[in-house]
Amino acid sequence: MKLSTLIIPLVLGCLLLSASANAGMRCNTDSFGNKTCQDNKGNTWFGRTDTSGNETWRDNKGNTMTGVRDSFGNITYRDSAGKIMGAEDSFGNKAWQGKDGNVIKGRTDSFGNTDYRDSSGKRINCYKDSFGTETCD
Repeated sequence: MKLSTLIIPLVLGCLLLSASANAGMRCNTDSFGNKTCQDNKGNTWFGRTDTSGNETWRDNKGNTMTGVRDSFGNITYRDSAGKIMGAEDSFGNKAWQGKDGNVIKGRTDSFGNTDYRDSSGKRINCYKDSFGTETCD
């Protein structure tokens, strides 16, 4: 899976719930590949990726987002109403737009580190350690 277990819930939290990125985000993946993430405010996200690389994310408030991957490795995320909420291309460039119009863009470098910026210039840095664990600050 190209997208990190930590980033999708972080972005969903910003976009679907109109909340800021939360420190204290914790994610777990079970033996079936199902992901569960919870922030320090009690918001919870559940994610699953199918064999084609398509993703489904749902939060504890009933919001759903699906990501469909094309044959080029690009993925497009849509909310439950069908509105495009975000995309990632095969080069690691990401863009998300919230219902409030706020846009978050990200770029991943060759080391797997991702830098996100929102419309106001606020920055979130994410990096992976040698074990593949991604941390965002």
